[in-house]
Amino acid sequence: MVGLVVAQMMSGAVALAEEKDAAAVAASGDEVHQLKAVTVTAEKMSSTEQDTPVSMTVVTGEDLDRSGGKDTIDVVRQVPNMHMTKAGQHASVAFLSMRGVTPFMEAEQPVGFFVDGVHYRNIDMELLDIDRVEVLRGPQSTLYGRNTEAGAVNIITRDPEPYREGQVTVGYGNYNRKTVSAITGGSLGSQDWSYRAAIQALDTNGYFTRDPGDTNRADDANDINARFKVRWKPKESWDVVATYDGQRYREGSTNIALLSQLRDDPHTVSSNFIGSNNSDSHGGNLRASYEAPLFNITSISAFTSERKKTSYDVDATAADLLRLRTEVDYSRFTQEVRLSSLEGATGPRWVGGLYFFDQTDRNHFDMDMDLSAYGIPGLTRGVQSVDTTTDTRNMAAFGQVSWPLVDTLSLITGLRYDIERKQVESRQTLAAFGTDFSSDPTMTFHAWLPKLGLEYKPLDNLLSYVTYSEGYKAGGFNNLADQGQELYRPEYTKNYEIGVKHTGFGNRLQSKLSLFWIDWTDQQVEELVLSQSNITNAGRSVSRGVELELAWQASKALLLKAGGGWNDAHFVSYVDNGNDYAGNRPPNAPAYTYSLGADYRFDEGVYAHIDWLGTGEVYYDSANTQKEKPYGLLNMKTGYQFDSYEIAFWIKNALNATYATRAFNVGSVAAPVYAGIAGDPQTFGVTMTARW
Repeated sequence: MVGLVVAQMMSGAVALAEEKDAAAVAASGDEVHQLKAVTVTAEKMSSTEQDTPVSMTVVTGEDLDRSGGKDTIDVVRQVPNMHMTKAGQHASVAFLSMRGVTPFMEAEQPVGFFVDGVHYRNIDMELLDIDRVEVLRGPQSTLYGRNTEAGAVNIITRDPEPYREGQVTVGYGNYNRKTVSAITGGSLGSQDWSYRAAIQALDTNGYFTRDPGDTNRADDANDINARFKVRWKPKESWDVVATYDGQRYREGSTNIALLSQLRDDPHTVSSNFIGSNNSDSHGGNLRASYEAPLFNITSISAFTSERKKTSYDVDATAADLLRLRTEVDYSRFTQEVRLSSLEGATGPRWVGGLYFFDQTDRNHFDMDMDLSAYGIPGLTRGVQSVDTTTDTRNMAAFGQVSWPLVDTLSLITGLRYDIERKQVESRQTLAAFGTDFSSDPTMTFHAWLPKLGLEYKPLDNLLSYVTYSEGYKAGGFNNLADQGQELYRPEYTKNYEIGVKHTGFGNRLQSKLSLFWIDWTDQQVEELVLSQSNITNAGRSVSRGVELELAWQASKALLLKAGGGWNDAHFVSYVDNGNDYAGNRPPNAPAYTYSLGADYRFDEGVYAHIDWLGTGEVYYDSANTQKEKPYGLLNMKTGYQFDSYEIAFWIKNALNATYATRAFNVGSVAAPVYAGIAGDPQTFGVTMTARW
């Protein structure tokens, strides 16, 4: 209700200020330059970002091109209260945290990741031919379902259109970074049929040097991304898009160093061999929409296959102490069918549907260890092996309705019933210790996930909302845990949020403010030591905070943006191995993030873009003994557009800040030794583009 009061207090002042501003502009004769309204589908229905009662950040494809953004993390760093933990380029170990809701290696993710409405497991990917990325903060469980208790990332790629277009881009940068991409599209013989194809190739030496050997290709990359779409859109009410999407990553993975060394020489690592990170992902989906006289119907069918093979030297020394090898194979089928109200129809806005998810994942894990180096008498080497197959089947029914109570006030109601069944077959062996045990549990989880709120819109350019919603992350089986400790329970959240969105001063200023409070129960917490991962349900935790985003079209040439988020996330009750962690922050989730950006368009096609992206301190353990200090990244890009050509120069991490993107204990519980992976150093280069 506070949000409604705030909106009422603001409305009179805002209207008066805008009236004076409009009068001043008219009197001066200056041309008014407005911010573009961005259409989103965050609630699985079309609306503008400023008219959607959800805390969200939208990064358009134009924004990415302008800033030189290429990967998932380039979007994440622009989102308040969001953070990405990663273990190298396009790493198989990558997590997203949001509002202090934190991820872990073996547990399910708290942030849903979708490409064109299809669930993806691999979140660390290159962004190719993007229309926009919608990042929704707060639980999205009612509409998106499983494991979206902290939020959801929706990547929407560009659809085919029946007119000819295309572009070719080539680039070169330091570390021998070479890129080539091509996009083409147009009609297929008639205006009803069209296609769009995009492909991108990357080759680079990488950033890390291995010592001994002075090898500067310790994390080299040779990657290919491709997408092909065919669209059928007759004059009638049908819109059908078939898509193939694929990635092939071939990368080195020798990048782990002791934290003490990382601070002084971040990109030199000690290793006795060069590891690898090879990944292949192929997906196909069919999206069909039909506008009936009284409603819209949408069907999305998708199949995805993801295969990863990795090898790491994880001891962070030149001695042959620990070698980790993993093989992961996911195959997934999803089906969603939903009905929704017609766009622009009067009365309630509503959406409802059914969802089906069927996934099989096969995991093979080997840890080759020099046992004598760890003081185990009479033993030399041993291999810990884990083989696990998990079949996951999820089904759900969902619906959400926005009921107009009066002209300016609507009631938001939503509900989802989610049921998930997991069947596991797992075997863990360590021959040196005579360890050999198997597990084959079957687990079933279910949850009712409600949403309730009020939306108040006293003016066309002012929206406020207050919502209550519940989030849920499924339990599961941890195949790296000690025998008898493999199972962990679901975690649940209750979420309270107040938000205000305003567009003012002739559509030149946009502001978004949200306040939130999250209560956890049974929070899943992981303690990772070498190859041993123990996940426990911590008890109760809380996170509360604020987020603010501003965009100002200061003039025809100058666009300014700023955003920031702060959260107080901490354990309320959590005791592990006799240690009381109450009051500590959860690991891998910064207390604050912020971003500042400016874009200037000079005359004659010249432009310049600059970003400063800041991250607060991040703890790496629940005891809060190891942390990353706050750091900021300065990125810049300048270019010249003429006719159908463009040349641009860019630099990332211009001040060469040193920071880690992941850290973990490579010692023992009794004698912890932390190693980590350094973030990207200063990089720079040039790109040239031809369009038609």
